[in-house]
Amino acid sequence: FVAREGHDLWDDLTQKHGIKESARHGGSWHRRIMDVITEYFENQGFEVIPEPFLNKGRADLGIYKDGYTDLFVEVGTISPYKLWWNLQMLTNSKILIVPDEKQAIEFTCRDDQGGILHSAQEKGLIKNVTAYS
Repeated sequence: FVAREGHDLWDDLTQKHGIKESARHGGSWHRRIMDVITEYFENQGFEVIPEPFLNKGRADLGIYKDGYTDLFVEVGTISPYKLWWNLQMLTNSKILIVPDEKQAIEFTCRDDQGGILHSAQEKGLIKNVTAYS
């Protein structure tokens, strides 16, 4: 996902939280982006759990709501090994990597039978984006 020009992925909540693009990738930036993502999903009725356990390690955030695929969010960077392992071991879920406030990369885990997870498109989770497939 790539944000539209002049926007972020999170209903422009980064402005509310005072996050500037030039202040990326320190501990403070990481915490503030987690706060933005938490507020974004809670405003839509999702339950947000900080640092849920995965098969290998922890995610930064777990996003849950009945009728939606579980979403695990990694802010900043993630080890390729940790990503690969969790994509192999987790089922019926997605992993969203958020390298900055204007871009995100979504990975879909397999279903319970080991195939690629095919579900109805969940509309409206992230606004102000252009999705590339």
